[in-house]
Amino acid sequence: MTEEQDFHWEEIAGKLHRELNIDEEGEFIREMDDRARQVEFEKAQVIHDQLAEIGLITVEARDHSWERVENGIKPDRLNWLKVFVKYAAIIIAAFFSGSMIKSFTTADKEVLYSEIRAPHGQMSKVVLPDGTKIWLNSGTTIKYPDRFTEEKREVTISGEAYFEVAKMDHKPFLVTTKDLVVEVFGTSFNVSAYIDDDATSVTLVEGKVEIIGTDGKTSARLNPGQLAVKNKKESTISIHNVETSFYKAWIEGRIYFDDQPLNQIAIKLERWFNVNIEFANDNLKSYKFTGTILKNKPLDQIMQALELLAPIRFKHQVNTTGKDKITIYKRT
Repeated sequence: MTEEQDFHWEEIAGKLHRELNIDEEGEFIREMDDRARQVEFEKAQVIHDQLAEIGLITVEARDHSWERVENGIKPDRLNWLKVFVKYAAIIIAAFFSGSMIKSFTTADKEVLYSEIRAPHGQMSKVVLPDGTKIWLNSGTTIKYPDRFTEEKREVTISGEAYFEVAKMDHKPFLVTTKDLVVEVFGTSFNVSAYIDDDATSVTLVEGKVEIIGTDGKTSARLNPGQLAVKNKKESTISIHNVETSFYKAWIEGRIYFDDQPLNQIAIKLERWFNVNIEFANDNLKSYKFTGTILKNKPLDQIMQALELLAPIRFKHQVNTTGKDKITIYKRT
C-alpha cells in the first residue's frame, strides 16, 4: 500500500471517529467527489458499525494492531471481518498508532450527529455516506446522523443549501427546516430557510418533491422549474414558475436579483461578505434592483455599481476587531 493510500484511509478513519480538523474535513469532502472514494467510505462505514459490537480493543503498536484484533475477537464474529480484512486493518491501524487506545464499543449503538456550519463569507460542501451532495451557503448550518435508518434519510438545515440527492426509491430523503419538511427520492433542489428571513422557499431543478408544513396542515408538490414559498406569518404555500438557474447561481459564486428591494440585497451581502450594513434612512431600503453580483468581486466595487443604479452612496468603515460596517446614505 502506498503512502498516499495509507493517508487516504487515515482520513476515512478520522471521519468515522470525528477527529478531523477543519482543513482535513475540507480535504475529505473534496475526495468524496470521486465515486471510487465514496464506495471505499461506504465500505468503511459498514466495518465501523460492525466493530461497535466487538467490545474494547487495545493495542500498543500499529504493526501488530490487526493481529491483536483477531486474537481478541470471538470465532463466531471473525468470519465477516475476514471478508473486509483490508479495510478493517487499515481503519484500526490508523487509530492504534503509538500509544493510542481506542474503544469501538457503544452501549446501544446510539446514533451520533454531525453539525457543520458555513460561516458568513464562506461556503461549504458536504457529501453524505449515501452519496448525496449538499452545498451550504454562507451562514448555513446542517445537522445529519452518522447513519440513516432503514426507513428514511433525514437532515436538518438552517440557512440555504443546494441538494443533489442520491436516488433510493425505498428510502426517501427528508430536509427539515423550522417551517417546512421537504420529502424527496432522487432530486436536485434548493432550500432557503434563514431564521431572519420572512419566508422559507424551495426551488425544484429536477426530480420530484413534496413539501409539508411543520404544522402538518400545509402541503404542496412541485414540478421541475417551480418555486414554493411559505411566508413565516402565513399558513399557505404559494407556487411560482421560475428560471431555476437563478436559484442555484450562488454555488458558482453569483447572486441573482430580480426586482428585489435593497434591504433584501443587503442581507445577502452581509452573509456573503461577513459585514454589517446599515441604512441612514429607511426609505432607501425600498429601491429595487435586477441583475447579478459576482462574489469574487470586492464589496466596494459592488457597492459602487449599486450607486450608479440608484440615488445612494455608501461609506465603508474597516473594523480590525470585528465585522466591517457599510452605511448607505441618500445621494444629494
